[in-house]
Amino acid sequence: MSSPPNLSFTRFIFIIPRNDDDAFAARLRTAGGAIVRGFFNDFDADGGARDAQSAQETMQFLVADEDVHPDSQMSAARYAVQVTGKYRPRLREVEHELRRRVGEGAAFLSLEGAERAPRYTSAELHEFAYRRAAARRSGRHAACVRILPVSKAPEWWTQPTLERHAFFYPHVDPTTGCPVPGHAQAAEAGIATIYRRLFHNPDGYQRRGEYDFLTYFECDPDHIATFDGVLRALRDTTINPEWRYVREGPLWRGRRVLRW
Repeated sequence: MSSPPNLSFTRFIFIIPRNDDDAFAARLRTAGGAIVRGFFNDFDADGGARDAQSAQETMQFLVADEDVHPDSQMSAARYAVQVTGKYRPRLREVEHELRRRVGEGAAFLSLEGAERAPRYTSAELHEFAYRRAAARRSGRHAACVRILPVSKAPEWWTQPTLERHAFFYPHVDPTTGCPVPGHAQAAEAGIATIYRRLFHNPDGYQRRGEYDFLTYFECDPDHIATFDGVLRALRDTTINPEWRYVREGPLWRGRRVLRW
């Protein structure tokens, strides 16, 4: 399956300390201070100011904001860093340097994504979802982060593009024959309150052992309940039948910090 061109690349590097003590924290702080040199720190991203920096390489530091779980490497990660830029090899170099500096003190998991032009859109959907979309705010305000990797079932990709497109609008559910709101209206409560980005697998979809997409969200602490409500609505296939085709990975809950 051919994929649209990648506009930029992002890499989430999740860090699972083997012993999360003061010595490890000091080593991680030193490593973070070294790898951020030359990058714009996205903790300071704020609306139009961030857009002006879009040509630069950016980085932001994240920490888990609740107890971690050993269900998967991603769920067990206490720390993470997101690195974004136009040149994919540069992001790999950052991960290599971080691993070298941290050494055997942690395990690592990295997930890659790429920004692409929207596929399922129209003038009406742009007016409904994109024109009113929440602007990026600095980490001093929009501190909360949620990262959810997902894939689509093979049956999704066998449908014609126009049929897949229909799932994002109010439509008649082909399975039940009932009218349903669709993806966009299910997510309406978060449009103006939750900053969101969709990252595609840079190498294409349906790759064994990889995710098709990384969904990324930022919001104020006051809107975490909004995020949870939107996610429940999206998962409800009587409202959003598209979710029948979604295969979720672990949901990572964290917050943005200026430095580790």
